[in-house]
Amino acid sequence: TGEVAPGGHGNTYAQYKAFLDAKDGYANPKWWSEPTQLAVRDDQPGDQYQKIANHPAERVSWYDAVAYTRWLTARLRASGALKDGTEIRLPTEEEWEKAARGTDGREYPWGKGYQAGYANISEKAGNVGPAYLGRTTPLGAYPQSASPFGALDMAGNVWEWTLTEYSNKRAVDLTNDRPRVMRGGSWDGYPDSARASYRYHGTPDGRNHDVGFRVVVAAPVS
Repeated sequence: TGEVAPGGHGNTYAQYKAFLDAKDGYANPKWWSEPTQLAVRDDQPGDQYQKIANHPAERVSWYDAVAYTRWLTARLRASGALKDGTEIRLPTEEEWEKAARGTDGREYPWGKGYQAGYANISEKAGNVGPAYLGRTTPLGAYPQSASPFGALDMAGNVWEWTLTEYSNKRAVDLTNDRPRVMRGGSWDGYPDSARASYRYHGTPDGRNHDVGFRVVVAAPVS
């Protein structure tokens, strides 16, 4: 793949709901079968835990997230907003980490050490600050936590799926059911898990209330 641009923040419930509501969206099984067959497709989507438009999409399985990126790619190509060969997809683990850490290898998107009030995590449980909201927050609510590339919400709020298999950092085969890497920590997690290098994993059919995703725009190799 050529140039990759990370999303400024994760995907909102409103953005994902457009896929759920569209006649050619979630109801269309082609997004789970083209161009490659995904291992699982559920008849119904997950039920969003917090149905707030500008909060992150959650209870989204890895399969659902991949299907969404295929639908969005097709929509944007049809409208002329996306050139042929350019696609919307989940980031690889390597791409996600670079977007969060920058080129200087930061511990957190903002730098070294956790800073109280810089992310939506369980600060009380981690004994690093006074906050534990017990829920998601609007995307972009912590501008002070922006990464060197300007990406927001890369620490806390919700875990984010990547394409990468947990057991093999270079494997991005979409056709199997192996656990996938999740990054970034969540509102219910400790500060350690929100570090930009922290690896976690989930089964690709899992739909947890603190797991969402972000996308990248990937241009073809020129």
